[in-house]
Amino acid sequence: MRRSGIALLSLLSVLLLAGTSVAGPPLDGVYDSIDMGGPTELGRYTESWDLGGGALIVGTTFNAESWDGSDLGLQWRYFCSTMQIAPVLLVDNVDGNGNGNGNRTYMKTFTGGYIWLSGTGPWANGDPDYPGVIDNYTEFETIQYVNWVEVAAVTNVQATAHFDNYPSACMNFAIGNGSLVGSTDLGDLFPGDYPDFLDPNCTATRSLGAWWDMFTITLTITGCTTPVQESTWGAVKSLYSE
Repeated sequence: MRRSGIALLSLLSVLLLAGTSVAGPPLDGVYDSIDMGGPTELGRYTESWDLGGGALIVGTTFNAESWDGSDLGLQWRYFCSTMQIAPVLLVDNVDGNGNGNGNRTYMKTFTGGYIWLSGTGPWANGDPDYPGVIDNYTEFETIQYVNWVEVAAVTNVQATAHFDNYPSACMNFAIGNGSLVGSTDLGDLFPGDYPDFLDPNCTATRSLGAWWDMFTITLTITGCTTPVQESTWGAVKSLYSE
């Protein structure tokens, strides 16, 4: 075999190995949480703020992780997105009799942030994990008041994201039921087995915030694209075209 042919085969082998370094995008599917009969773990979630802030004030940052009953963040995580515009009041049912009873629903929009899926989850397709970026994130929070004091809250989330190695926006996640467990604003002590209170720089510097349990979770993955290496192969062929 000519030297050029040997070199070409050697280089082709290197390219094939490089091409397999990204094994494949996460498998398409609808992955419901275990409370709906699916394989996705339930979650725990925090929203945090600086002194003088609050869950409805710009600067709030979230941190959510899967919870298997003893450990956080082994299967999935989404984190470090910050509310940069004031929430929109959608519904106000606090009564007009002056006693401050009723509920209000707000739409909260967060910007930035990251996602992470374990490479051993039900979507596994060969990569050790699937890190990515949140493209948009909207939370609808309903707060119950008695005598103008917040006594309970529920939330649901709609978001889309894409993975670092697979640039198409191909992941949607929805939280159908989040339930407030406690808040420093209500005088509760942070229990410690919930995700850290993060600041907008993604560091756990804050001590004020609220913590939630998350149920009825659905992760939908469809159409993630694999990076194309045709141009690289074309460049290799051109070296041996003469």
